[in-house]
Formats: sequence, C-alpha cells, structure tokens
Amino acid sequence: MRLSWPRRADFADAGFLAALFALALVGFHTTYTGWAFFGVGLAGLVLGVLVGFLATGLRQPMITVAFLTLAVFFLLGGAVATRERVVAGVLPTLESVSGLADLSVNAWKQLLTTLPPVDGGGPLLVIPYILGLLCGSGGFTLARRVPASAAPVLAPLLVLAAVILLGTGEETVFVLGVAFALVALAWAGVRSRRSRRSSAGLRRAATALVLLGVGGGLVGGVGALLPGAGHRLVLRDYVEPPFEIGVYASPLVGYRKYTKDANQLWDQTLFTVKGLPEGERIRIAALDDYDGSVWAATNGPREVGERNGFQRVGARIPAVGEGREVELAVTVEPAFESAEEVNAWLPGAGKATRISFEGDRAASHTEQLRYNLATASGIVADRLRAGDKYTVQAVLPSGDVPEDLQPYGRPVVSDLAFVRGKAQQWAGGSPNLGDKLRAVAGHLRDNGAYTDGGPGETEYLPGHGLGRMAAFFNAAKPVGNDEQYAAAYALVANHLGMPARVVLGATPGKDGVVRGEHVHAWVEIHVADGRWLAVSDFVPDRSKRPDRQPPQQVDNTDASIVPPPNAMRLPDSLTDAGRVEANSGRRGVAEDAWVVPSWLLGVLTWAGPPVLLVVSVVLAIVLLKTRRRVRRRSTGPMALRVARAWRDLVDHARDLGAKVPLGTTRLEEAEHLAHAWTAGTVVPPASTWPVRSGAEELPGFVEPTVHSPLQLRDLARAADATVFGPGEPGEGVVADYWQRVDKARRSLGRGLPWWRRWFGVVNLRSFRHR
Repeated sequence: MRLSWPRRADFADAGFLAALFALALVGFHTTYTGWAFFGVGLAGLVLGVLVGFLATGLRQPMITVAFLTLAVFFLLGGAVATRERVVAGVLPTLESVSGLADLSVNAWKQLLTTLPPVDGGGPLLVIPYILGLLCGSGGFTLARRVPASAAPVLAPLLVLAAVILLGTGEETVFVLGVAFALVALAWAGVRSRRSRRSSAGLRRAATALVLLGVGGGLVGGVGALLPGAGHRLVLRDYVEPPFEIGVYASPLVGYRKYTKDANQLWDQTLFTVKGLPEGERIRIAALDDYDGSVWAATNGPREVGERNGFQRVGARIPAVGEGREVELAVTVEPAFESAEEVNAWLPGAGKATRISFEGDRAASHTEQLRYNLATASGIVADRLRAGDKYTVQAVLPSGDVPEDLQPYGRPVVSDLAFVRGKAQQWAGGSPNLGDKLRAVAGHLRDNGAYTDGGPGETEYLPGHGLGRMAAFFNAAKPVGNDEQYAAAYALVANHLGMPARVVLGATPGKDGVVRGEHVHAWVEIHVADGRWLAVSDFVPDRSKRPDRQPPQQVDNTDASIVPPPNAMRLPDSLTDAGRVEANSGRRGVAEDAWVVPSWLLGVLTWAGPPVLLVVSVVLAIVLLKTRRRVRRRSTGPMALRVARAWRDLVDHARDLGAKVPLGTTRLEEAEHLAHAWTAGTVVPPASTWPVRSGAEELPGFVEPTVHSPLQLRDLARAADATVFGPGEPGEGVVADYWQRVDKARRSLGRGLPWWRRWFGVVNLRSFRHR
C-alpha cells in the first residue's frame, strides 16, 4: 500500500484547520504567562495533522488514528510540552511517560485550581499540546473522510469551547470570535465548492461571509448592552479548590509560646525579613471564622462571587487595589520550624503579587503553595524548614482610617449570648458604628488587665473557646493577653455588624529580626471601600496586671504550658459538620484487620476509572438493546410484533458482522444471511439450530430438514405470511414465532471466535438502521 504525496486540498484543509486552532488558542493569553503555550499548541497541531494524513493515506481505520495519536503524545510529549526527564532533549524515558500519564489526568484540575496566569513554561503546557494533537488528528481525519462540508470545523470548535471553559472570566477581543466564524464559513464554502465543482458555491460563501460580518458587527454592538454580557461562563468559578485547610491547627492556639513567662520562644529568632518598611507589620495568618473553639482559617467564599479559598498560584498573583509596592526577602530560622501550629504558614505583608522560593526545597514549596486572595494569606503544605528562603512581591494598602466606619459585607460570626450581654454596654449609646467600635476598644484598653498566666496568675488560662470567652466577658474586668483580647474584640465587632477577623503576626525588631517577643495578635475590620483595616489599640498596657486573688483550684495549674493544637476541630452547634473530615471520628483499626495493600490501591487508582467507564458503557449498550427487544415484543399490533421479531434477528446478525443491505424484502434479507452463512461471516454449526416443538402452527412455516439457511428462509416466509395474511394473528402465534427467533439468535455466531461474539454485544451498527 503506497502513500501518495499531499494534494492541494490537503494543504488547504490543513491551513484552514491551523488558522481556526490558532484563533481558538489565543483565548489562553490571560491564562498563561508569555506565549510559549501558543507554540506548544501549534506543535501538537502539526503532529496531529501528520497522524491524520498518514492514517488516511494508508487507509487505516479510526482505531489506528486513535492509537497513533496516543503514541505520539507519549513519545514526543516530553520534548514538546514538559521538556524534562528526556534523553538528549527528545527521546522519552519511563519518567517522562509516567509524568505525561499523570498530567493528562490531573493537569486540567491543576489549571482550574491555580490562580491565573499560570507558569507559561511549566508542566501545564501539556494542555495546549493535547488540544493541538487532538484537533490536528481529529480535524484532518474528518476533512479527508467525511464528505460533509462543515464536518471538520467541529474539531477547532471544540477546542474553542475548551479554551473558554478552562480560561478566565476576562473579556477577550470580540474580533477573534467574528474571525473564527468567518474562517470556519470560508472553509466550509471551499469544501462545498470542491465537491460540487461549480462557482455557485463560492458565490454563496462570499454572500454568507458578508452577511455574517454585518450580523457580527450588530451582535457585537447590541450584545455589549445586554445583561450579563460582561462575564463569561468559566469552570474555575464553579470548581472548589481541593485543599482542606481544616487539617491545620489554628496558629492562635499557640500564642503563649511566644510570651516571656512561657520561656519557650520569647527570645528565639523565628525568621528575618528584609525590605519591609519601618513600622509595618508582617502577617503570619488571617483567621476569618470562629466555631466556638478557635478562630481559624476557612476555605469557602463569604460573599456571592467572592474568590475566597486557598488555591494554587501561578507566576503572578492578581492584587486588587492600589498601594506601595515592596519586595520582601524572608529567611526561616529553626525556632519557626519548631512551632508546629505556624510553620505551614507563609509570613508576608500586604497583598502578594508574586512568591518565589529558593534552595533545595524550592520546587516542593512551589508545588505545595496555596494562597487565599480574600485573606491575603499563604500556606505551604510541606511546611517551612530552617534555612528556607523566599521572596514576596506585595502591595501594601494605603489610605487613612475613615472617621465614619461602615461595614462591607456581612459578619463572619454568629451572635453569641455572652457577647450580646456586654457588647451594647461597652459600645455606649452612640448611633455611629465607628464610635461604637472605638468605645469598645477604649473600654478593653482602659478597664482590662494583661497577663500571660505567669507565676501567681495561673488561674488565667490560655485559649479562646466558649468557656474562656464567657469567663473573659463575665468577669469584673477583662483579663488576658493578645489571644483573648483579639478574639473578644473580633466577636464584639461582628455582633455590632462589622465583619472582623483575627490576624497573628509580628512587628519586626532591629534589622528585620522577628523573635517570639515581637509576635502579637490584632483584628482587621472590613470597611465600606473594600479594605481590611488593622485595629490593635484594644490591648491594655502590659504593666496593668490583674488584681491579686486567693488561690483557686483549677484544672490546669501551669497555664504557661500551651495545649497541643487540635488540627481536626470537632463539630458542635457553631460548626458546619461538613467541614470535618469523614475519618476525623474514626476509632483505631484492629491489629488483625485486613489492610488494602498499597500496590492494589495504586492499581485501583489508575486502572479503576477507565475500567469502570468501559463497564458502564457496555452495560448501557446492553440495556438499550434489551429495552428495544422488550418494546418490540410487547407493544403494537400482533402482526407488527412478528415483523419486529424478524427485524430483531436481522439486527443481531448485523451486529455480529453480517452485511444485510437496506431496502430489501425479508426473503432477500434471508438470502443475504444465508450468503453470510456460507461465506463464514456468521457460521454456527447446523446441529445447533433449534428444532420446532409442538406449538401452534405458523402460517407458511415449514419444518427445516436440512441446514440452517433453509430455516432462515422459512422464518422469513412465515413472517410475510403472518404480516400480509388475512386476519390478526393470535398471541400464541406471536409467542411461538418469538420463541423460534430467540433460539435462532442464540445459535447465531456459535462458531465465531469469542471476541466476535463480544463485539456483537457492544456493536451499535443495528442502531444506525431504522
């Protein structure tokens, strides 16, 4: 079999296909940094076109096209897309093949859960490579094998839909959409003219192009005025990032580690930061939810349309608002690594626009980094270690605190009884919300006392759960440290209607050194212009100690010892049980219990989904065929049921591979089946064909005495005699005929190989014929 040189029509189809694909792929320009994705996508398209040309030129079936496309993906994907773990920059290795297999499944999820724009030179380039490869092989194959003029346009049209769904919600140039439609119509016109070989097709195509251009201009002008025209439907708006922040302890629970009386991290260097303006705070974690046990970070949106949640980030992070741009260089010290409740959090300032790591763990940290746009907090799942270095480019918010504070959004904490009893009392009688918040801060600062639970003050326990907060609010005077005061002020602010969250951070000392003594907690409130403003003037001076009281029996006699953080918070009346992992309440597994081997889990993970998909498809086809047979047997007039019985037998023979032309009589169909019998297409042994039992006679039925082809002809004559004969046949006649057809069905193909019989089960050929 010879492969001919490409013809002019081949080059024309490939050119139109490339133009449409390029127009569709441009939509990724807001999703990736740079334009490397464009080159990778075009390279995949060229490879796909070559696959389609070779398979079509050699007259190979569609299954060969699919196999060649898959082979090219793994053989050249490392050189074109991932560009790593390949020999000499081209030859694939086992690692590159396994990496491509993993990316082909997970890259789509990573793209949707990464804040755009993603790294334009990273592994996610495999997505435009896959789109180009599929578009090239599929589009060119349709162009060469399907006569319909517009058929190959389907491939780039699907790419356009994928780019829109996987991209961002930002508006793209309307001209691209109009250009795509014009090129698609021109291609269809060229193919139509090629098939008819007349000038009428070209004239009609030109007329349609002009009409489409005019219509596109009108749609572009009027469409911009329609409601909802400013935002596109993209999948990332409906995909929840697969990151469970609830498994990390609240950083606020370990606050007493940094106090002097605890004698743990007070004088230890946690990290150093360079580039932070003097007097600015550095934030470690923002905690925006109170569940009755701790202030903790959440991973869900507070407002409709809000992009909240810890997500992957690309090379750039979108920052909203204006401010001073800074670049921070942070070095982690051993003391920060030792603090388990904070070493996963990424100290920073303002709103980050770019985060880059250095050192041996840079690649791991980049992969495990998650950033929350709403709280401007970052976390690395593999935790920071001593010696880690990273750089943060950020924007520090600017603007003064307004006198008239108005809330933005809704409070983040439900109303609590003990807060309700004190909030109005501390806020005073002013109708202005800003004055109320300042009054609460003044009351806590002027009337409260400060203690870290040191010697002589051990009755003042750490924590900020419901019990500790109730004691704080109901005492004659508030007593505690930053942990209790920040938690209490945030609860009061939310009760008064001002959304507030607690922030754990530090004010660096000399030369950017942050020690435990520099760590403190404050509150951020969400004001009407969208900014989060820091409030910290509610903590009394450290010299204001609580009044001496007689010793009391308490459960914890050494309050300076910090309780271990509980990563999994149990559900209570204030907690959504859905935020607790299903296994958080699981009891210990018995030692003799059978554990699924890791290799079996791996096999099930990789092979389970495709096997389940195949089984589901097979079951669906079997159910469709069964439903069709039941309807044929049980619905309609009796004569029609006999006719359908013969049709069911012919359909089964077609599925087994017999060629029965359309538009023929039953006797002619029986002759074709007999020919297929003798030619070996359907070859059951004659001895397996059914012998008629003593049932009601069918009109025109003759008991076969020789071979099964005779029985096929007799079944056809019996069906004709029943359908065209006088009167309506009885139910017994119909049941007897269906019984004989069922036996004939079971006998068909018994001499065929097993794989042919299985193919007949899933073959959909009979559904193509009415």
